[in-house]
Amino acid sequence: MEKGGSKLRPLKLIMSAFGPYAGSTEVDFTSLGERGLYLITGDTGAGKTTIFDAITFALYGEASSVVNRKNGAELQSQFAAASVEPFVELVFSEKEGSEDVPYTVRRVPKH
Repeated sequence: MEKGGSKLRPLKLIMSAFGPYAGSTEVDFTSLGERGLYLITGDTGAGKTTIFDAITFALYGEASSVVNRKNGAELQSQFAAASVEPFVELVFSEKEGSEDVPYTVRRVPKH
C-alpha cells in the first residue's frame, strides 16, 4: 500500500463482530514472510473481501467493496450478540527514512 509516496506494510489485523467474523479474529501478516505479497484465497462466502473491507475501514472509515459499499451498522456481524461492540484494529508500519515506524489504528463502526 502506498500513502503519499511512502509504503505502508500491514503487520496485524484484528476484527471483532465485524462482517462474518462474530468473534475476535486476528490476521498476523508478519507470519506470512517478508516479501509483502499475500494471496488471500478461500471458498465463496469465506470472508476474503471482509479482510480488505476491514483494512480499508481502519484507514479510511468505510469499507472497500465498490458494489455494496457499507459503513456503520451494516459492518456489524449479524452472528455476534448485539451487546458485542464491533471493531477493527490495524497495526501497520510506515517507512520513515531507513526506519519502519509502527502505527495502530482502531476504528469502531456505528452500531
